[in-house]
Amino acid sequence: MFRKVDIYILRQVMTPLLMTVGVSAMLLLLEKMLRLFDLVANQGGPVGVVFRMLGNLIPQYIGLALPLGFLLGVLLAFRKLTNNSELEALQAGGLGLFRLMRGPIALSGVLMIINLALLGFIQPRAFYTYQSLLFDLTSGAFGTSIRPGEYSYLGDGFTLRIEKAHDGGQRLEGIFAQKERPDGHVSTITAREGSFLATPDGRTVLMRLREGVIVDVEPRKPAPRVFTFTQHDYPFEMPQIAAFRARGNKERELTLPELWSQSHSASNPREARTYMSAFFDRILRSLTILILPFMAVGLGVGAKRQQKQLGLVVGVILLLTLHKTLEFGTAAASLGESSGLVGLFMPFVVFVGLSGFFFYTTAFRVGIRPLAWIENGWDTLIGSVQKISFFRPKKDGAEGQPA
Repeated sequence: MFRKVDIYILRQVMTPLLMTVGVSAMLLLLEKMLRLFDLVANQGGPVGVVFRMLGNLIPQYIGLALPLGFLLGVLLAFRKLTNNSELEALQAGGLGLFRLMRGPIALSGVLMIINLALLGFIQPRAFYTYQSLLFDLTSGAFGTSIRPGEYSYLGDGFTLRIEKAHDGGQRLEGIFAQKERPDGHVSTITAREGSFLATPDGRTVLMRLREGVIVDVEPRKPAPRVFTFTQHDYPFEMPQIAAFRARGNKERELTLPELWSQSHSASNPREARTYMSAFFDRILRSLTILILPFMAVGLGVGAKRQQKQLGLVVGVILLLTLHKTLEFGTAAASLGESSGLVGLFMPFVVFVGLSGFFFYTTAFRVGIRPLAWIENGWDTLIGSVQKISFFRPKKDGAEGQPA
């Protein structure tokens, strides 16, 4: 029976957990997808690179949504147990609140390992791959796009312009090409039509032109040379693409063991604090998942007649505040502030203390709610506002007169 209870609670937790993670990651990916499609369209790269870049962003977005989804899952599960009187029945059967948390606590351990793997090993490599794809896209490594009506510089002093393109760029019309050499020798070619042909070496492109004119201008000759042709093959080399830098230029690209190693081999204290703060930031974000069941149960269990969702709001605000303060502490440490590491641990200690207070008050203080003072303050504020004659309800038969 006890095992069935644990499975039942885990089912109640998993539904909002998976929905929150899935919806959050999908919304973030859709927002990023629009910008990446716009970038690919402007750079003339292949559409498939967008999905490769989005795939490398998934670990980052899951790492952001996983703690939030787990908090909502546990909080809503125990809120449902309270409203349906199931929690009272289970406690009457000898199952205390801490015993009912066995399933969520075990799940938090699994999610902590998953989150640690995401933050410590998968995200750094995925972020580097994303940056590499972005570099290849902006540097032209996926191919240069030649748009009709525009001048395209293909490197090494070669400029090309076409009027029209047909058959996916296989047949070109209205071609203008110009080659400028370092010694001042300029060759200008115009042709009625042409096409591109690949060569076996893969580095040279052969442009086959038909019905055109070549104007060759040399600095030491007073008059240019003019040639007409029926067909002319003009080879040119594709521009050399610089290789992307090696991984490890940023702390976001380093795994946990690499951060620990770099923090001990840094050349100055500022770099050491930068790597050390990034290391502890990932550790603390992973450990936060172990604390979330206690906060969620403390805020989710309440009086059945208390239908306010104040606990849900407070839990989300505290979790987001913790993540933002961890980011601030990491940034302060990277700027050389000696209090950067303190700025990492203090918010985490406060978060643990609040979670313990919420759970202790709910589990061991009968009839006391951890957020009762906020609820009472809110009710007092609403009551004070309603005392104003403008907001008070009107009595029957006295329409238009304040009650």
